[in-house]
Amino acid sequence: MSARKLLANLNLANQLTFLRLVAIPFFIISVLQARFATALALFVAAAITDALDGLTARLFKQGTPLGAYLDPAADKLLLTSAFVVLTDYPSMFQDIPMIARIPIWLTIITISRDVFITVVSAMLYIAHGQTRFRPSIWGKLTTVGESLTVGLFLLHNALGRNSHVLDAMVWITLALALISGFHYLGRTTRMLRENADESEARR
Repeated sequence: MSARKLLANLNLANQLTFLRLVAIPFFIISVLQARFATALALFVAAAITDALDGLTARLFKQGTPLGAYLDPAADKLLLTSAFVVLTDYPSMFQDIPMIARIPIWLTIITISRDVFITVVSAMLYIAHGQTRFRPSIWGKLTTVGESLTVGLFLLHNALGRNSHVLDAMVWITLALALISGFHYLGRTTRMLRENADESEARR
């Protein structure tokens, strides 16, 4: 990579994304040490940098190919890490004094959805050279739902109390994950059909 390309990738928007990546291990350590207020502060700060890097990229036209891949990867790594360490396992992490824990089935479904989308995207790239996937409203709503769920579980653990709000967020997040997953499957099916039709028309 040339010096010019390197400097272009080190713009403010990408620096904010890198900062979010650096915060992930400290977030995990904070949860494992039951420092939920610190973990919540790091999670909120990461959400703020996520909003700022997108705004910066648009306002100052600092969008780069690196940022296009790194930004969603940072978001997904943070959310996945949060779900993993906040989950109610049969035995793992039970020594952490957590008042509220995310049901293990919700963690399995959310991560399985992400793996499914990643695998399908890789297959589309290999088979059809498809590299651009427009984000859907359901995908964005799912990310918001997952973020709110993590934030509320961190807040209730920091306050040392439970509430029915968490139960509601669990079911809302489940619904969004399933809807967005099936919506993505439908979009992929249509895309494959359109590609097949175009190939047939060129013959």
